[in-house]
Amino acid sequence: MFENCSIMIIRAGTRSEDIYRVDVDADTQKAICSAFSTAQDELVSSKTRVEFDGSYKPHSDEFLAIAHFQLPDAIMDAIRDPLGVPPYQKQGDDFPEIKAIFVGERTENEGTEKFNVGFQRFRKEQYISTRWYNLFFDANTFFQEKRFGISISDSIDCYYTEGELQFTSFYFARQIFDLGNYYRSATDSEVFEFTGSSKLAFENTDTFIAMANTWIRRKIAMINDSKVLQNYPAAEIRNLAATAGVEIETQEDRIVIPNDKERVKVILGFLDEEAYKGPFSQITFLANSKRQIRNR
Repeated sequence: MFENCSIMIIRAGTRSEDIYRVDVDADTQKAICSAFSTAQDELVSSKTRVEFDGSYKPHSDEFLAIAHFQLPDAIMDAIRDPLGVPPYQKQGDDFPEIKAIFVGERTENEGTEKFNVGFQRFRKEQYISTRWYNLFFDANTFFQEKRFGISISDSIDCYYTEGELQFTSFYFARQIFDLGNYYRSATDSEVFEFTGSSKLAFENTDTFIAMANTWIRRKIAMINDSKVLQNYPAAEIRNLAATAGVEIETQEDRIVIPNDKERVKVILGFLDEEAYKGPFSQITFLANSKRQIRNR
């Protein structure tokens, strides 16, 4: 895989429209493409595929997959015609900032294209700083190198194949692609509507809205989708929470949402079935992910 593939750069600050080709010698190209091929195998080989839904953190023997992922046209065009992609070089006084590096291949069968692409997010430490003294060893002596350079690692963060994006870390994958459309997260209007729910009593709605980060927004979306607040009265939710070691206060058949962020996380976690009491230790835990077990 990735034999004779060109090495490409996605410019930072764009939505994958700005692509540049990294011109390297034949031996370097072969080595990097081979490393990406090995990294792809390590990313998914012998691992269990788990459909991504935004609520599950995979184990080391699993990977997440987004089916029907729309690969940006600019990336497919670059793989189709790498020589038509402008080379990565200085623009004005500096080089363009890098968001990600990828290598990819295209095959065609009975008029249908297939793309296999490995992506690596680019970190700031991968720039070889020209402000420092970069010493390279040759013939028993270190020599200073003052030219601009970048370092490419031997790992990838996500892999595209058969219309599917595969990865193990959502945090890293979203540094390359905007994945907001592939999982439920409450919008500003949904957060506002949540604070106006007749089943909830907020100590301070402005404080809650201000603390509504991505995690809280995902919990709101999951709670809304499950309809747990519509299906269960506040008193029953309070009693069920008590059996799990979670303290929930009620006020006139409404669940009290306090101003304390940690308590809010526990309450919302319980409403989304992620707070539970360990059956052996009897300690209450807040899970960082969940996955439904399907009985066979």
